[in-house]
Amino acid sequence: MKNKLLPCSVAGLLALGAMSQSAMARLYDNFNSSVNWTLAGNGGSAVIGSSVLTLTSPANALSDPTATLISGQVLTGSRQSILVRSHTGTANSTVFFLWATDSSGNRLELKLDDINPTTVVAGYYDGGGATYHFLASAAYNPGADGLYMAFREAGGTNYWEISTNASNWTEVASRLDPINTSSVVFAVEHKAYKNTAAATETVVDCFNYKATGAGYHSLEDKTSSGGTNWALYTEGFLNGNRVCASSTTTPCGMTVNGVDSSQHFTDTSIPAPFTNQTGYDFEITSTEEPTTHYFYNAYRYQYLPYVDADNWTYHIYFKYTYPQFITQGLEFPINKYTSALRLQGAFAWYPVRDGSENGQWNVWTGSTWKPTSQFQVLRTNFWYEITFTVGLHDNSVIYNGFQAGTVGSLTGFNWSATYGGTTPGQTPGIVPAMQMDDNTQDTTVANTRKDCFLAEWHIDWTDERLP
Repeated sequence: MKNKLLPCSVAGLLALGAMSQSAMARLYDNFNSSVNWTLAGNGGSAVIGSSVLTLTSPANALSDPTATLISGQVLTGSRQSILVRSHTGTANSTVFFLWATDSSGNRLELKLDDINPTTVVAGYYDGGGATYHFLASAAYNPGADGLYMAFREAGGTNYWEISTNASNWTEVASRLDPINTSSVVFAVEHKAYKNTAAATETVVDCFNYKATGAGYHSLEDKTSSGGTNWALYTEGFLNGNRVCASSTTTPCGMTVNGVDSSQHFTDTSIPAPFTNQTGYDFEITSTEEPTTHYFYNAYRYQYLPYVDADNWTYHIYFKYTYPQFITQGLEFPINKYTSALRLQGAFAWYPVRDGSENGQWNVWTGSTWKPTSQFQVLRTNFWYEITFTVGLHDNSVIYNGFQAGTVGSLTGFNWSATYGGTTPGQTPGIVPAMQMDDNTQDTTVANTRKDCFLAEWHIDWTDERLP
């Protein structure tokens, strides 16, 4: 039964072997476009859309829709993987293939064989693609994201691997390199080699990506003693020029509270849905504004370990207390520092300063704040929610979405823009932050205490780049 598929794949095998295979730098592809792939319907359809590749074979027809990577990849000393998000087949009629083919037509093969039950099968072709060798099989048990399938090469040995989370890999088979791994072409194919009563398909995603990350959750609960590295940055401005800036040890013209357990709270008014009903009170006790006439900013952040993920979601509940009307801006940034660049996405609420509690959301464009035309009233001691997703990758910041409002009742603002990172020479890390921004001097009472209560502060990521 294992060898019955050989005639179905020989034509594609020979075609791949003839392709040009100049190897390129490691490729990461999350199927947002078809720029990296050659698609062939072959009686079915091969479509890249909605961030996935869908290979579909229609009912009552023989077909083999295929997607072939345009460029050659170096497999030597690396793991190259894809994610099968879903696979539907018919027993003894359909199969899904993952291939890596060298310039001589020799090929590694890892497939989902619908032999009732569907089984993961590892094998390879040698002799220029003429002879198939079965190695081993394993159960097909996809996880929440699907099943990751991979070829790995190390020390002259090839490994056929699967995983449900792209962190823990199960070896299906291994063999001394049966192909030239210095440059290979990857391809995927969904094949109906017998007529089926209904359409069948395989949905593919995440070439060398891990789909979802563990996330940094409940950041508001972390204290400095907990090792999460809370930090404070403060600034003072006069006539638009920064005249002082300092770190936690010597705040610039301000008195700001700490991050120990006494600054954390439990509040049963935090509305559902919630992870817990605890949070952190970010407090500006006083400023030297009456004497200096400076505008002051206080910026609380956490320096978290670096994760090389592409897309980041910032989420927080917040509640602000102030005397009369808010005169500060509230800013919500997330930074991804690489060894060379700072990639920052951020949204901010600024008051309209018309004697009301109304304000407008703004989005950071890399050099200035852009109004979104989305207005929101912030009332004292009332819980609000903000969430946004931003791409931080390939030296660019790419916004994907923004929502804000009262908890559980959010309004979205659609805005698309891309801008480059800056070069601060910072240690790699992920840095979410919250800032109270005194953009105009306090019009109520000098040295008035201000609090921003932070709860449900979570940072999640998707499309994590695998090593």
